[in-house]
Amino acid sequence: MEQSSASTRSIPSAIILEILAKLPLKSVVRFRCVSKFCNSSVITPSFVKSHTTRFPIKPIGLLITCSSRLQSGQMFFYADYNGGSAVPLLTVPPRFSRYTTKSLNGLLCLDFGICAQICNPSTRQAITLPFVVPVSSPSASSTYFCVNSFGFDPVTKQHKVLNSWKVPGKDPEYRVFTLGTDESWRLVKGGPCYYSQRESICIGGIIYFRCWTSTCKSSRAVLVAFDVGKETFQVIQIPDEISVDDKNSTDLIAFAGNPAIVSYDDEDSSLLIVWTVEDSIWYKNGLVMPSDLQELEDEQAQLYYVAGSIRSTGELILAPRRVSNRYFSVLYYDIGKNVFRRVEISGLPDYGHQFNDFSCIDTVTVSNFEENILSFT
Repeated sequence: MEQSSASTRSIPSAIILEILAKLPLKSVVRFRCVSKFCNSSVITPSFVKSHTTRFPIKPIGLLITCSSRLQSGQMFFYADYNGGSAVPLLTVPPRFSRYTTKSLNGLLCLDFGICAQICNPSTRQAITLPFVVPVSSPSASSTYFCVNSFGFDPVTKQHKVLNSWKVPGKDPEYRVFTLGTDESWRLVKGGPCYYSQRESICIGGIIYFRCWTSTCKSSRAVLVAFDVGKETFQVIQIPDEISVDDKNSTDLIAFAGNPAIVSYDDEDSSLLIVWTVEDSIWYKNGLVMPSDLQELEDEQAQLYYVAGSIRSTGELILAPRRVSNRYFSVLYYDIGKNVFRRVEISGLPDYGHQFNDFSCIDTVTVSNFEENILSFT
């Protein structure tokens, strides 16, 4: 008996891709497991462009990074801006990462010194970049001032990693790796002869990071701006009034579309100063935090720091540096309206049950989270 034509009829590939392009990213990721066609099609540049047109990359919530005391792994979670249960995104095996950048277009850079790893928590993928120099090289034994920063050029739509390396007795070397283009690191000239710090941010195609002018106690800090597209450097002097002696007393954040340094008063935790820089000119904004913050810090026995700001509202994000429970509070502070609100985040892992050598999560970082369909395969 002749088989019905309806039973053998298949949906055209173009129709399938059109349907997938209209689905949220979470659904697209699930469909990658359906067939080889879906898996290979949704990672093509044309599909990524089509999907991103319908679902622009923008902050949708909080990215929470949890690190255990001895760095036996990092776990990434997503939480709504309004709080609630944190959703697991990705777990990175033990690699002794020194620093994880803030989310940039939904991507993260894990800094391992002479190498780096780029992660996409949305697709649960990661790619490890080549070593800056061979592991057998004598230089590889001195990586204290070997730092990786992550940037994006909005003109060429390229993501780049900037490596700065200061070997004792030698001038610092700067290298760039372009995702999807380079197979090895490229030397770039014109970098300052300073000692780079790990904390960095990228705003409008510019990577900002602080450097020490020397290793002496009297050394001062400067802010370095690296143009991701032009691959050029600019040094911005930091006012003497900003104390950078203790790394825990200042934080580098993005605020109102500009880089900013948050300075804390060691004697009064209710006082903080937000220094913003625009066209190399610094603006000082002193803030007195609400009494609710002091009560919360006393309640949780933790000091809160300014983790960044919500781009859509301009509110400052305050979070604890460490937590010992499966939940914690995030604070939002509207500088203009002087309004303070608190949300609860729950659902964090219990390291005490997962690892025998841990009793708490040692470090928690909070930043804005964007979904990105970009694939590394």
